[in-house]
Amino acid sequence: MPFSITRCSYFKLLAMLLVLGNCATAAPAAVQLPEELVVGSAIYEADEDSEDKYLSPGSVTVIRPEDFKGEQRTLPDLLEDVPGLRIIRLQGRHGYSVASIRGSTSAQVAVYVDGILMNLQSESAVDLSSIPIDNVARVEVYKGYIPAKFGAQAMGGVINIVTKTPAAPETTFSLGAGSFGRRKGTISYGAPLADGKFFGSFGYETYDGDFGYWNDGGTPYNLGDDYSGERRGNGFENADVLLKWEDEHWRARGAWVRRNRDLPLVAPGLDKPDKYQRPGALLDTDRWDLSLGRSQTSGKNGEINWGWDVLYTGQTKNYDSRRGESLSPIGGMNVTKSEYDASRVGFSLNASRAIGERHFLEFLGEYSDERLKVKGDSLFEYLNGIDSYSREDWSLGLQDTIALDRAGTLLATPSIRWHKQESDDHFTWQLALTKESLFGSPEWMLKGAYGTYARSPNTYEQYGDGAFILPAASDIEWETGTQFDIGLIWTGTRRREGGVKTSASLSAFWRDSENLIEFDMENPRFGRYQNIAKATVKGAELETAFDWERWNFALSGTWIDGENRTPDDAGSVRSGGMKLPNRPEWSGTARLTHKLKKNGAVFVEYQYTGGNYADSSQKVLFDARNVWNIGVKYDISPTTQLVAGVDDIFNDADDWRMRPDGFNGPTRMLWYPVEGRTYYLTMNFEL
Repeated sequence: MPFSITRCSYFKLLAMLLVLGNCATAAPAAVQLPEELVVGSAIYEADEDSEDKYLSPGSVTVIRPEDFKGEQRTLPDLLEDVPGLRIIRLQGRHGYSVASIRGSTSAQVAVYVDGILMNLQSESAVDLSSIPIDNVARVEVYKGYIPAKFGAQAMGGVINIVTKTPAAPETTFSLGAGSFGRRKGTISYGAPLADGKFFGSFGYETYDGDFGYWNDGGTPYNLGDDYSGERRGNGFENADVLLKWEDEHWRARGAWVRRNRDLPLVAPGLDKPDKYQRPGALLDTDRWDLSLGRSQTSGKNGEINWGWDVLYTGQTKNYDSRRGESLSPIGGMNVTKSEYDASRVGFSLNASRAIGERHFLEFLGEYSDERLKVKGDSLFEYLNGIDSYSREDWSLGLQDTIALDRAGTLLATPSIRWHKQESDDHFTWQLALTKESLFGSPEWMLKGAYGTYARSPNTYEQYGDGAFILPAASDIEWETGTQFDIGLIWTGTRRREGGVKTSASLSAFWRDSENLIEFDMENPRFGRYQNIAKATVKGAELETAFDWERWNFALSGTWIDGENRTPDDAGSVRSGGMKLPNRPEWSGTARLTHKLKKNGAVFVEYQYTGGNYADSSQKVLFDARNVWNIGVKYDISPTTQLVAGVDDIFNDADDWRMRPDGFNGPTRMLWYPVEGRTYYLTMNFEL
């Protein structure tokens, strides 16, 4: 049964941790935290590969988009290579895309860009396809233990996106084109300004998305009803602007993203060439993020580091199914036009301080007030005439890093969080242990974490989005639970000329949830959120990398088992023993890169996603996928690079099917087909 912590037990736990810390042996090196590293010791080496494992006492994976420059990857594309992370695409490859980390729901995953929380009450499951990637320096994925610098509801995991801040003047731009009418361009400029650094970027991308495919009519053994179908109304148009400046103390940032997206109709039955093809709907989204912050030190010797941030986010979503004189049937409840306007004002305060020679305390306090206004051609009947909502959120978090040995190689990291929304509040806690120099070797590290979580339902889950997501059929309760993980990391630090530099990590995890808030696809046109009584997820993940002088090989894999464990007498609409949707049992990626003797590299990549259910009732199963990609990068000059490649070279999408009514049902065309073989070409320039 999931652990529930009361205020009394909270203070007992805190007292136990303080006693534990005071009994520890002094280890001065353990509390010297370089920049945002959570642990540090004499063993720490300041190179990128070694740094990643120190970002958190839990499991963390870091992606550097520069390694994939010119490959026309989106953020969801990059994240698919992360072990334990699953990308759920609801309407095809470039459609609405969200993340699940270690079997979590997408709403349990917090997404940050330069410290700004992207999750909104009205859009809790962040659409990752709307976040530009060309101006990003790195993407950090936190799994298991969540560091104190992130908020109260991030227990499913955190995706932290850090944009570029060039130290020297630079101007870059990129032009690209690809199959199905894809065209994109980006330009960025960075330079010193006043006593700080300025960075600005602009990006634009458009995609027609129309393609043909073979439809067997849902009867693979009857060739008489087969026909050539065409995917239409499947495009988008994106634009984004980022401006930011920072110096030793101050930081200011402004960002704007617009995404005009077609919402295509389901394919089966509506894609025949001799049948009238009704157009899909339009969904236009504008988002603005503004922030101003300051960091400084206080105390006689500057021993207290603290800072504050003020943030504003505004988002407008316009859904219109009236395209001309026709009426698209997309969505539910006969909604034809709606506008969802959200605005959020927030404030955060952070501080850190070394206490003696054994402790390093970190604090984060946050407050936000978010308001949502709903407009439409008529107020929706299922909203009872309500057209506006507001939510206030408060959260406090305290984390201590405690040295338990003189060398600073054994660390305990307890943390406590409190979260309040409206009239309800919950306490949660985490405890992590980190052991460096395992087996007497600095190349080995062991990490383990255990803790509780609680997350409140938001307006998006309760009231839908006015289009694809319907309001909940009944009130949704807070979800609570516990999670545990343990991981072993090995990093080869010795590298002779021509030798191999190797890193590998193996982790096991488990999560138990009560009142899990789960998304359910009720039919191809719409879905809704609801509580299920109990759910358990367990699994393991492997991540390895081998780096020779001219060869690089990376391999990752995930095994996961997510199960609904609702008792038969709980009155749930879903029975126990069924698999949780969108959690494939097996998945993995492999990538081999060969650096050419002169000017460039070639690479080949393999991606596997096992079969998984699309719904909580196990009525629709998606088959497994095998995708191969190849590409070449050629440096025309020190400042110009050409990148060309082919994704899905064997056109596996043509054979990807779903199976209604379980494994033994007949295969059928996907509701939302995806593009198969795709070509792209990109030119990168630096001035």
